[in-house]
Amino acid sequence: MYSFLTILLRLGLAVFLGALIGFERESREHAAGMRTNALVSLGSCLFTIISAFGFLDFLGTPHVQIDPTRIASYIVAGIGFLGAGTIFLSRDQNRVKGLTTAATVWLVAAIGMACGAGLFAVAVVATALGLIVLIVLRLLERLVLPRQTATTQRLQIEAASMGGQLIGQVYDTLMHVDIHIKTLDLRSEQEGEMLQIICTIPDTATLAKVVDQLRALPGVRTVQANLQDIDKMNEASNGE
Repeated sequence: MYSFLTILLRLGLAVFLGALIGFERESREHAAGMRTNALVSLGSCLFTIISAFGFLDFLGTPHVQIDPTRIASYIVAGIGFLGAGTIFLSRDQNRVKGLTTAATVWLVAAIGMACGAGLFAVAVVATALGLIVLIVLRLLERLVLPRQTATTQRLQIEAASMGGQLIGQVYDTLMHVDIHIKTLDLRSEQEGEMLQIICTIPDTATLAKVVDQLRALPGVRTVQANLQDIDKMNEASNGE
């Protein structure tokens, strides 16, 4: 049995390394941040220590078999339920998100187990490699494989009279550039009518293109897009 200071060192290192990886997730506003990853690493470390040293008093007892790896082995299976909670389907962007965060939770559990087993060098190297994957490879992926992410936008089109023909032209214009319309809301204003459209737009280039096309339609006075939604689009394209 190791001394209390040795066990404290293992627990402290597990918390520190888990918090390091959690800081990267926290800085990118993902669900599993510093506290979650630190606790996952701490819990995995503690379970490993208990599995290895918690039942030493039973050694030598007749008809009693002890497997020091049994409790630790269930960490791998149990952590999957926690990781699954970070995965979700984004309806606006029509893609699965949270896979990287789930894999990070799984990695942090392994780092905590390494700390609990006394494999300090392995735990530190695994943490460094994990941060390289999360930070460096993300930047490299963005340069080599740029991707476009669809998001929900609100378009407001103002005209003197929003008749059926003009609404049809607006609809055809949006469909021509693969914009999915969710809702149409026609409102009467003091100086005309306002058509508010909630739609899914692939990227900012498509948004700029369709705004120009809508402004060119006969009878259209103004076309407005929510600039805050455009900023969210740019942020979402960098999320994981």
